[in-house]
Amino acid sequence: MIINKKATLLVLALLGAGMVEAQCSKEHLYCDKGKDKNFQISNQSKSASFGPGEEHEMSMILYSGLAYRISFCTSSEEFEGKIEFELYTMKSKQVYDPKNDRETYVREPEVLYRNREDNMNQVIEFQADGTKKIYLKVFVPEGASEGGKKNKLAAADVVCVGVLVQHMKGTNTGFH
Repeated sequence: MIINKKATLLVLALLGAGMVEAQCSKEHLYCDKGKDKNFQISNQSKSASFGPGEEHEMSMILYSGLAYRISFCTSSEEFEGKIEFELYTMKSKQVYDPKNDRETYVREPEVLYRNREDNMNQVIEFQADGTKKIYLKVFVPEGASEGGKKNKLAAADVVCVGVLVQHMKGTNTGFH
C-alpha cells in the first residue's frame, strides 16, 4: 500500500512538471512585439521554466544584413521587467601553456550587452555586422523587491520566461 502511494505521488509530481513545461512552451508569444510590423518572429525564439535564482543559456545564429529585436517576458507579474540577460560571443585567445611549453588557444566570453547596465531594459534592437553565433544568458532573480519588501518564490515555484527573437532585413548605410 505504501508503494502504491509513493508511486501515485511520483506520477502526480511528474505530471505537474510536464504541465508546467507545456504551459511555458509558448510564453515567448506573449512578449512585446513592438510597433514595427516588418519584424518577423524567428524560430530561434524560446520559452523555458525557471526556478528562483536560476540561470540558463541559449545560443543563436545572427545572419549578416539582418536587424534583430529580442524581448523578454514572464508569466509572473512579480518578475516582469526584472529578468537579467546578457549577450556574448566566444573569442579565441592565445595563451602560453607552461606544462607543454607551447602557445595554445582558449575560448573566453566577450560580453556585448548587459541589460543590468542599461536600466534593466527588457528589449534590445541591433543589426548583425556579420553572420556569427552568439550566446544569451538569462537569469531570474530569487525575489523581486517592491516598496522595500522582498518577495520570494517558494522553492517549488517556477516562472515561465519567454525570449522573443524577431528579425527583418537591415538598413544598409554608407555608399553603395
